[in-house]
Amino acid sequence: MTFYPTDDPAKLRAHSRICPVEVLFWLLIVLAPFISAGLLQILTGTSALRLDAWNTTWNDETGYVRVIRLLRNEFYPQGMYGFNEDAPAHLAYGPYNIFTYLPYFLLSFITGIKNHNFIYYSNVILAVLSGFFYVILVRPRAKQGFFTALFLVSYLVAGRYIWSGMSESSYNFFLILFTALALWMVQNPGASASSQKAVLTVMILIVFFWNTMRPYYFPLLLIPVYMIFRKKSPLSGGAKALFLLLSAAAAAASLGLFFFFTGYNVARYFFDSTQTETLMQLLRSGSPVIMLKEILRANLDALREIKGYLADSRWAGGIPLIYFVQSLLLLIMLIRGLFEKTSKKDGRCAVIFFMLMAGAAIYEANVVLYSPVQLHRMMLAVTLAYGLLIIELGSTLSLAAGEVVVLAFMVFFFLRAPQNFHLPQIDSSTLSAQEEQAMELELRRVLPLEDDPWDNTIAKLSEFESLQYSFMLPSYIAPNICQTHVLRDLLTNGTVRSKYVLLEDSSDLNLLCAAQKYRVVWQGYGRTMYVTRD
Repeated sequence: MTFYPTDDPAKLRAHSRICPVEVLFWLLIVLAPFISAGLLQILTGTSALRLDAWNTTWNDETGYVRVIRLLRNEFYPQGMYGFNEDAPAHLAYGPYNIFTYLPYFLLSFITGIKNHNFIYYSNVILAVLSGFFYVILVRPRAKQGFFTALFLVSYLVAGRYIWSGMSESSYNFFLILFTALALWMVQNPGASASSQKAVLTVMILIVFFWNTMRPYYFPLLLIPVYMIFRKKSPLSGGAKALFLLLSAAAAAASLGLFFFFTGYNVARYFFDSTQTETLMQLLRSGSPVIMLKEILRANLDALREIKGYLADSRWAGGIPLIYFVQSLLLLIMLIRGLFEKTSKKDGRCAVIFFMLMAGAAIYEANVVLYSPVQLHRMMLAVTLAYGLLIIELGSTLSLAAGEVVVLAFMVFFFLRAPQNFHLPQIDSSTLSAQEEQAMELELRRVLPLEDDPWDNTIAKLSEFESLQYSFMLPSYIAPNICQTHVLRDLLTNGTVRSKYVLLEDSSDLNLLCAAQKYRVVWQGYGRTMYVTRD
């Protein structure tokens, strides 16, 4: 393992000099999302310059656009966002609570909210900022800078998420920044107490913020807790106690807020039970053997899901595999570091150890309590952090091996299914500004703002094409996405709570709406909207 902190004044002066080659690689790190976009254009023929979220095929992407517009226009939800008409008890923004949208809400004052692509632009800003902060805090040397730039550029999955309008770029920003702060603490054990206090405060606060979005990241707090009590810490006893209390409060408050905002039903769209209920069922068994069997079963199910992704040539299956390989490389680095004969104790082994523990906890929490189908999204930021640790703390062999693994997976998926990396493009289906405005006015007339939140709600199924209409729905109208069997039961029994039901014309559920004599209030984009009550 190699790392450049040193007590030698001559070496410190040498490292303080700015090397032009290093600056070049620093620029490439900051510009990585744009270089990634260029590679995507070369490999897929789709261009970031011709992006149009109008032609997205993902519910989540249009959902982010709609919620930010709601925050900017009405701020408080006027309809019931949620799954299966089982809406969250507080701040009904659905399973993604308000913390998910805050970064995009703030950035929307820079990007505006009129353009379909403003979420993409926000993601680019987050990606550039993460690279900028990483360079400022870590200042990688020429070799590390080269591999960091190559890693971020070649990790086209991250680029794909940036240009697809998903919120994963927010988590990428978080973990790149967190990793940079951890590396700064390792590099600067002799920094002033005030500087270390500032860095520790930021580390703890960003874990609190992003853990409130998804309650899997709090194990990362092990790293700042270690930094508080390491031998070279300049903090006083009182300061150590205060920061330990802040860490514990951040973990508890973020978990509490998550479940408060989501009303404990964050996973009902995917499962019949929530994460909380799944955990309680596991604990109620009272038998460690039974619990271990259930955890093992969940892990085997996850491996089968990963295998299925790979068989279908979907890059989502590659993320967990990259995580496994990176974990092995970090474990090798840790073992080697523990047996190195060196008097320097800069904390690098502790950072690797606690990052491995945090990554394993995040993986297991998703596998056991959530859904292995979502592993590619949950582990994406973790694999970015692992890659940066391997590059900055590892030997040349380690960082080269880590980069080869990422490149190999990306090449494999591009050769097998390049269409999975296509970016949504402007095409003939894009309406003119005048046509779009006319459609918005029509939908606002069909869907007037009401006092009852359920009167501002549309019950619908997941959709995967021709989602343009959703950009023109009034911002106060909320979708409540249902599983097919749930919506079928609601329509059969006439117990739909939403005032409106939206179905694709090809859906057999239209017959149930006809049987209930629901009136058609709008048709378009291959869809029919019914009103359940007047």
